[in-house]
Order: sequence, then C-alpha cells, then structure tokens
Amino acid sequence: GLCGAFGAVSGVAFLVLKNVGWHWLIIIVSLPAVPALILILALPESPRFLCVSGQQEKAMKAVRTMAKLNRRELQKDIRMACFNDEKLGSYTKILNEDNRKSTIALSVMYFCNIFIEFGLIVWLPLMYSANMCGAAQSPQHKCQSLTQDDLLKLTIATGGSLLGTTAAVILAQRIGRLLPLRVANFIMMLSIATLFVCVNESFPFATTIIAKIVEGAVNTIIWIMIPESFPTCIRSTATGFINSCGKIGGVFGTACVYLLFYVSPYSALIPLL
Repeated sequence: GLCGAFGAVSGVAFLVLKNVGWHWLIIIVSLPAVPALILILALPESPRFLCVSGQQEKAMKAVRTMAKLNRRELQKDIRMACFNDEKLGSYTKILNEDNRKSTIALSVMYFCNIFIEFGLIVWLPLMYSANMCGAAQSPQHKCQSLTQDDLLKLTIATGGSLLGTTAAVILAQRIGRLLPLRVANFIMMLSIATLFVCVNESFPFATTIIAKIVEGAVNTIIWIMIPESFPTCIRSTATGFINSCGKIGGVFGTACVYLLFYVSPYSALIPLL
C-alpha cells in the first residue's frame, strides 16, 4: 500500500501538473477523502475498546457487524469474555516503567523522520524554483512556477521512497531491524549534509534522491518495529501515540523549512540534520 501510494502520487502529480495544472491535481488527490468519510461513518467502534470498558453488548454487536461485512456467520449464543480495565486505553500504560523506553525512542525517531520527510518535500520545489546553487543572495519571497524539468526531477526524487521502502522490507527480514535503521539514519544525515555543497545543478538532485531513499527506509523500519515493541493489549494505543508524534513532526518540518528558506536556503537544511 505504501509503495503504491508513493508511486501513484508521484506519477499522477507529474502527469496532471504537466497537462491540466495544479487545480485539477488538488481535486484528484482530494477525491479519496469522499469514500474515506463514508467508510468512517459506517465503521463500527473497536470491539476491544468496548469490551475492556464494560460495554459487552455493544462489543458483541460490533463483532457481528464485522462478521457480516466479511460474509461470515457467528453462532447466536456466542459470548465474549471481557477483562475490564479502564486504564487500558490510557497513555499511562505506554509510559509506565515497562514501556516508557520503547515509546519515547520510537516517538522521537518517528517525529524526526516525518520532520525530515515533510521538510524535504517543501525544500525541493523551493530549491528548484530559486536556482539556489551558486546564487549570490537569498531568493525573493514570491510565487514562482516550476518548469517541466523541475517537476520531473521532483517526481523522480520523491519516487526514491519506493526503493527505500522495498529495500527496508527485504533487509529487515534478512538481517534484522536495528542495523538497517542505524545505517539508513547515518546515510540520511550524510546526504542532507552534502546539500550544503554546491558542485553543480545535478548534485542536489542526486543527493535528494539518496535522502528520499533512506528516509523511506527509516519510515518503513519504524513501522515494522512499532507493533513488535508492545504487547497486544496496548499496541493500538502506542501506535496512535507514536503516529501523532509523527504528524506533529510533519507540521514543524513544513513550517521550519518554509520560514527559514527565504532567510537562507542553506539555513533551512540545518533543522533537517
């Protein structure tokens, strides 16, 4: 799903922007929100949440709804054995002594990775439109159109996440999680640091491809590690908490890069390190 999303968005963006403009791009990428909203309204509450919060009848009803959607039949006299724990969905469970280390480590890593991901997404088109390599002064704060060559470079660079995601899945199965994660983080930091060097116009393009590849790899390995790091009873709570940290990182990454770029394009890279 992740690979398909990266490939589809990159390819669709290039083709739509090239032929019909950005207005249609916004419309097309917004269309999935319609069926998503319908599905959210039709989605039953989590049976586990209902069960542990003492709402056994509602939990059983949600299970039967899910069985119906999956075209399965349940016995009429089936019952659920629920273990009531009002604190089970609380963040105190994932921040207690047993799980605090994993929660904080994965939250910080995911925050930083999404910070870098969104920061690069904002930085790349600004870099192409400003022709920053070799520029004698900071670019002016004004709206500028990207050329077709710039859009193609942006598509290729963003598509690097496909390769990183695929490589991460293979390496995580073959040699484990931590080693690929550490190596990918080191390469990402090194590739971003090399963006401070202006060799020619092609050099930042090649470097950002590498950065996007390893960024995609880091993101994938983190998501492999999250469900493996927590017991089943608090896994969903931990996943939601860590994911929210990543969303916050995306907001900060976008804002930092955009605000700093017009001070100096290279100063916008400092937070990404």
